[in-house]
Amino acid sequence: MTDDSSNLPDKIAEAAGKTVAEAAGIYAELYPSIVERLRAAAASSNPEIRKRMAVLAKAAAEREARRRQRLMQMFGLTQTEARLAAHLADGGSVQGYAEIFEVSVATVRSQLKAVFAKANVNRQSALAALAPRL
Repeated sequence: MTDDSSNLPDKIAEAAGKTVAEAAGIYAELYPSIVERLRAAAASSNPEIRKRMAVLAKAAAEREARRRQRLMQMFGLTQTEARLAAHLADGGSVQGYAEIFEVSVATVRSQLKAVFAKANVNRQSALAALAPRL
């Protein structure tokens, strides 16, 4: 078996999409350098660090997928709406979400209105109280 870990960071990034930024969540807003630091660790020349980062990225992606699925089932949200709800429930902001996912604040606010309607709430704090923390 050959060690094909030389392009592992690219495979992780491709498979996980924005998982690093998503997993960083509120920390990405509080500590803007964390995403770049995680990416640097995933690109490390040390194969053990790359393997550990791959495990971390996979676990984070699976956890977030389960959480989004639960939100979708509970409130009838789309995947994007569930991702937004989870981000806000974790203490993230509309502005931070817009930056992480490279969309406009107006788009996020529009999505948030749909989330509020489906979850039958009218404030972010009420949404955060409803969102499961699996």
